Amino acid sequence: MTEYYFDIETLGTDPQDDKIITIQYQKLEDGEPVEDLVILKEWESSEGEIVKEILDKQLLEPGWDFMPIGNRLKFDIIFIIEKAKRHGLLDWKPGDIKYYFFNKPTLDLAPILVMMNDLKFLGSGIDSFTNKKKGSIVPVHYSKGDYEEIIKYIEVERDAVIGLLAEVRAVLSTFGKRKKAALEEEKLQAQSKELQQE
Repeated sequence: MTEYYFDIETLGTDPQDDKIITIQYQKLEDGEPVEDLVILKEWESSEGEIVKEILDKQLLEPGWDFMPIGNRLKFDIIFIIEKAKRHGLLDWKPGDIKYYFFNKPTLDLAPILVMMNDLKFLGSGIDSFTNKKKGSIVPVHYSKGDYEEIIKYIEVERDAVIGLLAEVRAVLSTFGKRKKAALEEEKLQAQSKELQQE
């Protein structure tokens, strides 16, 4: 299994009409970066080229070679699928998309953020729990040609996601160990009672 932080920036929320302007990924081990952040920039080549590059990394292969870790991954992956189809890089039918989502391992923070927000979707964005700004600033920077500001935004967002992932992991793994230990204790007590009754 190869973990990758994964995210995209777009000029809107409609994969049919809005352009992908960056695709970013970074190899992780146990949630920690082990390689530099790679940012594929549409303004240095084209949308089709950066989509092709991420397909070459096996993002859309239903295996473990590129396991995306991020926030709101379905949004990002659907955008990539739609753009790959538009640029003639992918010829998927609806069944292929279902197969992919059923077989592709991902780690998405979005449902965890909803739980952290008292099971409310409104206010569960990562910007509610970190110093990351809202993504709506990215199209503004793009329209002005402020590409360095987009890069800074991407780096802050990456740090926010990886930092939050580390905190959540620490809390949930402690909780998980406690639950497993309690279950094991219950099993031992049940076995002990069975032996006493024999």
